[in-house]
Amino acid sequence: MMAAVRMSTLVYVVDDQPEVLESVLLLLENIDPAWRVEGFTSAAAVLAAVKAQPPDLVLSDHHMPEMPGGTLLEEVRVAAPKAVRIIMSGYVDVNALSAVVSAHQYIAKPFDLLQIKDLIERTFAARRRMEEQGLQELVTALRSLPSLPHIYYSVLKELRDERSSADAIAQLVAQDAGLSSKLLQVANSSLFGPGSLVSSPFDAVMCLGTEMITAVVLSQELFRRYEEIPSQEIDLPRLWNHCWQVAHLAQRICLERELPQAKADEAFLAGILHEVGKLILIDNFPEQFKAACQAALQARAPLTPFLLETFHAAPAHLAAYLLELWGLPGSVVQAVACQEHPENDSSGEFSLATALYVADQVATRKSPPDSFAIADWNAECLQAVGCEPDLTAWQRLDATGRAG
Repeated sequence: MMAAVRMSTLVYVVDDQPEVLESVLLLLENIDPAWRVEGFTSAAAVLAAVKAQPPDLVLSDHHMPEMPGGTLLEEVRVAAPKAVRIIMSGYVDVNALSAVVSAHQYIAKPFDLLQIKDLIERTFAARRRMEEQGLQELVTALRSLPSLPHIYYSVLKELRDERSSADAIAQLVAQDAGLSSKLLQVANSSLFGPGSLVSSPFDAVMCLGTEMITAVVLSQELFRRYEEIPSQEIDLPRLWNHCWQVAHLAQRICLERELPQAKADEAFLAGILHEVGKLILIDNFPEQFKAACQAALQARAPLTPFLLETFHAAPAHLAAYLLELWGLPGSVVQAVACQEHPENDSSGEFSLATALYVADQVATRKSPPDSFAIADWNAECLQAVGCEPDLTAWQRLDATGRAG
């Protein structure tokens, strides 16, 4: 019997409820008639299909009696590491989702056509980035790639629900002492000017915007994931402190350039997450990362070119791939991807990528996060986007974004 011709996009859906499965299949077929969409009511059946013909996407229900969706997607990760993995859940159970570490995305049922279309398009955009930036071999070799933190998903769902109150979001935040503490710290920072003391999670939620809250949630969850990684070459607390400094500076620079507050908050998010590519490399390839660091130190040169030589992909591009996989705003993804080469930003004008680049350079020179040499300023790029005259003032900003 002749094998079937592989379509451009192959999608597997698994749900133990036939009527729900049928609804999801109809939704997906309406997104793009060229997609080949196949449904399964059991984990065993979909795993057999994955091994026989690896798909582009697996969309799995979370609550299944035979095998939980998280366990199923871990099996899929091993059998088809390039497949995008999405969990569907009828309700958000933070404790249950905390055990799911193999999903790239979560989506709550019921969902509509536009919602699932947007989610899938964003995850496939990450796949395209992987191919365009030469990341395919590196990503496939990764033992572990951070999944979207479950509490981030829960908080974001509440933030996007017009019926949710600040109190409901505050209750979610209050379940985590470390997260509550960090939100209060940011809410009381100089970013928001002098004012009354913010002393409760509720007040912090009222004070901070969506992007700021999600930035803090992501940073806390990622730091917890990587804080125990043994690395003599990179001081992780020092690196994390650097990320916070860059976030504050990038936000302030955007505001001084009179960008909208929402864009400034996205710059903050980009600053918090811009070094995640290095963390992924340290976690997955500790010996290779160590060798690259030692070579850079011996040469008294910046680290990135040695990492690029070792892994054949830039840490910034790996970070951008992850953030795009998570569905973060495109401007944040682009800024992170261009953090060391803002001239590669396609906008041709001052953008989040410019702000992140300047903030990273200023913070690194004021308080180096490591012992590696610092790359020279890209004065030509800054001149091209019309911000070179502002550089002197920006260099006077301290780590909280205030004028020094």
